[in-house]
Amino acid sequence: MREVINLRGGLTTLRWSTRFIYTVFLAFCAVSYGVMVALALHRSGVALDGIATYYRGDEAQMIYGKTRGEMLEVTHFHMFAMPLMLFVQGHLFLLTTWPRRVKVAFVVAGAVGIALDLAAPWLIVYVTPTAAILENIGRICMGAAFTAFAVVPLYEMWLRKRPSDEDLFPPDALQP
Repeated sequence: MREVINLRGGLTTLRWSTRFIYTVFLAFCAVSYGVMVALALHRSGVALDGIATYYRGDEAQMIYGKTRGEMLEVTHFHMFAMPLMLFVQGHLFLLTTWPRRVKVAFVVAGAVGIALDLAAPWLIVYVTPTAAILENIGRICMGAAFTAFAVVPLYEMWLRKRPSDEDLFPPDALQP
């Protein structure tokens, strides 16, 4: 933790062991996002009517809608897991050398995406099927944010040029 608190020169200056464990974590996150996309495409696709049908059901196609209990269970789990991922990956992303405004915009996009992803099923089932557009907007926001949260730190840890000691500790900075 002390290493991260005293970070100078970006993620590329972290010790190899720290970069390794962050890399393992981010790699598992990236794979889980790939699985999540495949699951979403398999279950509902991206078409608004497919998303609405997944949640509301369709008697003509013999597709059963989600019950209140199913929706509560999924919401309960995701209400904890998704913000936790935003918190952990967002912190790591905020340690990158990208401009502060860009980093904040991605973190906000991730939070908005999570909120839309959690709210959309309830709105689709209990308000209107056209709320399916919110599901897609949430997916886009989360996709952009969490892709950046994984790719940018990995790039900076392993591919970005490591600053020299003179860049990190300029001689004139040590003078009284």
